[in-house]
Amino acid sequence: MSSTFRLRLALALILALLPAALPAATDPSYTELRNARPDGRTVPVSGLVLERDVYRFQFDSGAFHFLKPVGGRTVGAVFVGHGSYRLSPASATERRQLALSSNADKGFETLSDQFDDLVLLFADDTAQEIELHAPVRTGAPDPHATEVYERYLKRQRKDFKINFHVRLLKDLLNSPRLMSGVFMALVEGKKYPPALAAVDPDGAEALGFYGRLGEEDTIFFVADTNRGGLWYECDRQAEVDRKRKSPEKRLTDALDYTVDTVVEKDADLAGTTTMRLKTLVPGVRVLPFLLTSTLRLKEGSFALETAGAEPAWKPVPFVQEADKEDANAAVVFPEPLPKGATVLLRLSYKGDKVLNDGGDKNYFVRSRESWYPNVGIFSDPALFDLTYHFPAGNSIVSVGKRVEERTEGNQIISHWKTDHPVQVAGFNYGQFKKIDKVDETSKIDVEVFTNPGTPNIIREINSAMSGEAIGDIGDPEGETGAPRQNLGKVNTGRLAEASLSDGLNSARLFTAYFGPLPQANVAITQQSDFAFGQSWPSLIFLPYISFLDGTQRQRLGMVLANDFVAEVGFHEFAHQWWGHLVGAETYRDQWLEEGFAEFSAALAVQLTQSWARYDRFWRERRKEILEKRPGNSMPPYEAGPITQGWRLFTLRTPSAGGLIYPKGGYVLHMLRMLMFDGGSKEPDTRFIAMMKDYTSTYGGKFASTADFQKVVERHMIPAMNASGDGKMDWFFKQWVYGTDVPRYVPDLKVDQVGDETRIHGTIRQEGVSKDFRALVPIYVEFAKNETARVGMLPLIGESTVPVEVKLKLPKKARKALINVHGEVLARD
Repeated sequence: MSSTFRLRLALALILALLPAALPAATDPSYTELRNARPDGRTVPVSGLVLERDVYRFQFDSGAFHFLKPVGGRTVGAVFVGHGSYRLSPASATERRQLALSSNADKGFETLSDQFDDLVLLFADDTAQEIELHAPVRTGAPDPHATEVYERYLKRQRKDFKINFHVRLLKDLLNSPRLMSGVFMALVEGKKYPPALAAVDPDGAEALGFYGRLGEEDTIFFVADTNRGGLWYECDRQAEVDRKRKSPEKRLTDALDYTVDTVVEKDADLAGTTTMRLKTLVPGVRVLPFLLTSTLRLKEGSFALETAGAEPAWKPVPFVQEADKEDANAAVVFPEPLPKGATVLLRLSYKGDKVLNDGGDKNYFVRSRESWYPNVGIFSDPALFDLTYHFPAGNSIVSVGKRVEERTEGNQIISHWKTDHPVQVAGFNYGQFKKIDKVDETSKIDVEVFTNPGTPNIIREINSAMSGEAIGDIGDPEGETGAPRQNLGKVNTGRLAEASLSDGLNSARLFTAYFGPLPQANVAITQQSDFAFGQSWPSLIFLPYISFLDGTQRQRLGMVLANDFVAEVGFHEFAHQWWGHLVGAETYRDQWLEEGFAEFSAALAVQLTQSWARYDRFWRERRKEILEKRPGNSMPPYEAGPITQGWRLFTLRTPSAGGLIYPKGGYVLHMLRMLMFDGGSKEPDTRFIAMMKDYTSTYGGKFASTADFQKVVERHMIPAMNASGDGKMDWFFKQWVYGTDVPRYVPDLKVDQVGDETRIHGTIRQEGVSKDFRALVPIYVEFAKNETARVGMLPLIGESTVPVEVKLKLPKKARKALINVHGEVLARD
């Protein structure tokens, strides 16, 4: 039986259970909007100013050419002439970010540029404001204005690759009388690359860029291969001034997904997803959703759920432009949906490039966030019912728990379900061998799946090593590059025992420190991607490098990767708590996931190895935070606070984009050490209580940095009340929202007077702002690697503080030290 025939048979079995296929017609409003061009209506302007939040557009001379109305409403215009724009950031942090992204000189205050044309798309009163400036003239469309619009439309498709028409259509159809909707200016200036300047009342995420941008309204997004990215994102100026965030704006709440997937020829994929959604606002017609552009929509239908009645399915038009262009997907319901309705939305699709064939039955799942249609991952948890059809001889390991698996001819049908809402679904695919064991303490069943074959990457490495030296994967400077012997065959099954051991230790330790998980199993799976790991709910993808033994890594010159291999399993397992049990609200809070997972890996290293290894872990993270690397204009910590997240990755600071990992982890390490009680048999009792409070309060929810701070404040000990107000503002302002890192200059002496030890001298704090506070621990050293903490010294700003301590010790002290365990992130 051919693979093609098997696919058709499997699809037929799926569709036989559903109503007859319902073709989706093209929505006329979208077609009208997409085809709109300048229609001959013009407004000459001279000195016109349009102000939208922090933007000021000045049109010195020229004319606006309105686009043909859509549904009787003007929603776009082309300007041709001469003008300028100015962006005045609403906060000091965003000013700093904008200066970095634009490569500005010192003293930067505003971003400004000039232009000869631009395109406006809007669902506000922009047309009326332009018309107030001068009377509208009518005539034949200006060919140059049309040419300008076509150029910008091509840029939307090829450079931005975001369908801004879908965003505009949402306002036009969901709120037809809205006059305060989205404003978008597509502009190419004289100094800066093409950009989108937008003010969106529905938040930056609604524009269709990517997830977790949050509800901040104003953005400046640059489309450029080298310098591009989100240069500016912030709440409106008035909200910043009032310290009030924009409210959350969502159209629907996903209740559950039923995903039926067919894998053909081990790589191509087809499927049908039925989403069950509850509408949160009245009048929903346009509903955007996420689906990788390589999966092409085939048909769509919807039904309103009515108790006791069979769904009455109706066709629903969908939007999906060409792959590799502005392919943001959406459906357009034929009539407005009422608020509170339960809607069934069924979409069928087919395509490729979801699975990457790594060779010898190794597969790498691409598009892990969008291999099925969804209305929000990492923002809208739901239940999942997942069925996979795939060729016999392979295996599926999925999010959830397998409830059934059977073979029909040459096909395997595997059925999985989640028993609690999760943020994202995923799977791993290939030939696997399995080992598993239940941790008796946490009761978590840890499974490890490895592939016995040899993926292409190993064949390529062996081929290269048999001839000439290859670049050192673990040593980017290439200092250890040299001809190396062949790796031979990799025995991943033998190393699966190590992954299982790490998994069991993780389950036991993290449950003890952070509380229980909602599920009773975690699957650790091998993937053929060499150095990339990821964690989905109950499913971990470990990079192939973690299944190489130490000798093989040494042959590759990957000595510097040993720590990564030793820690990556702990880090990814920790994401079952940080990211899946408790999610981060937006990208600004993502340090609560990645930093916490980094800290958890350090904790596992300490409790499975030693305190010395834990200390070394943080010394290495400190280097990542503080050391300026080649190609960077400054060390990562100077680029900005961790609340800027991945946006710290700029052309000037490429190494700062991952700061949330080391510095985010270091923040939690510092909190742990502030609460640490070295005199207790259980020195982490207070810290554990705080972390369990956090997971029990926000389990199954999304937490912000402010939410975590409130939890910390509930567990403060007196020493943490450094500002005397019962708040941790001082700590979070410095370490989470700030960039200062102090330098310490100790000058301490130890004298023995009878049976009394005297510690005296000074400690100086340098390189910080005047209100920077720190509690610096003072230690005595009895012998090498034998120390005891004897006090904490409060320091404020740049200051030198005298130390005078007299105490009785059990043995003679050799010298006095500070910050032995890196309790305070410091530059010395």
